[in-house]
Amino acid sequence: MAERGSARRIWELDFLRGFTILLMCIDHLMFDLSSTIGFYAAWSSKGGAAGAVANFASMWWDRGVSWVGQTREIVWVIAISIFFGLCGGSTIFSRNNLARAIKTMIAAAFITLGTYLAAKLHILSEYDVISFGVLHMLSFATLIVAAVYGLTRLSKKRGDLIFFIVSAVLAGLVFLADHLLTTADLTPDPWLFYLHRGFARRAWTGGDYFPMIPYLGYVFAGAAVITLFYGGGKSLLPKLDGKWNLPFRYVGRHTLVVVVVHQIVIMLLLACITAAFVDKGNFVIF
Repeated sequence: MAERGSARRIWELDFLRGFTILLMCIDHLMFDLSSTIGFYAAWSSKGGAAGAVANFASMWWDRGVSWVGQTREIVWVIAISIFFGLCGGSTIFSRNNLARAIKTMIAAAFITLGTYLAAKLHILSEYDVISFGVLHMLSFATLIVAAVYGLTRLSKKRGDLIFFIVSAVLAGLVFLADHLLTTADLTPDPWLFYLHRGFARRAWTGGDYFPMIPYLGYVFAGAAVITLFYGGGKSLLPKLDGKWNLPFRYVGRHTLVVVVVHQIVIMLLLACITAAFVDKGNFVIF
């Protein structure tokens, strides 16, 4: 195992992280276009290319009928698994996991506050307030995985093997707990909603609700896989690295910033495009 923080950045990990983040941006673009009534009404009534884009966005979120929505569900599961797994694996390369977790917590708090204020101003509905989203979950998951990593590193000779085994076992236990809780008759509890969906009073929280179970399992699984393949801190595909992947790597290195600001940017872009090309002068959200 390479010393923590000493390994050169591994390009394919940054690339995969950036790719999944860009998929998330596209996913949220489709959500904003199909679920914000003003945008959807303006684009669909315009017809032509704008109407086609609005209809595609609607199909994107039609999970039950549309093949587009069904495909989106499959891609979403794969992308989430990869992204959370990479976040778990990042603990073995981070110089300071505590600082990383605190920054993520602060960003999560701003998102909660921002969506709460937006709901109060009737920009969002109360169901869109993000109480425990992806950043909330990852901030706690980072601390948990980092603590396990630190404990296993007390065994200097076999620390990497122990961390791999413990991470794999914990991932399995989390997924087992998810199965047991999903099949159990749970009573909604406002103090436990962060733990599992079965404790939440509603199933929908702004499209960004990621309880610790089962998603902590993906984080531990990723930590185990990356320890197995990248424990030495070296790329497995060094010859494929190049300028072609720079945009993805850039996004992958600035994940926190993109996650925090992307929705604001998307909404502003949609507003400007709508006012300029779709429904002259109608910014929808202003």
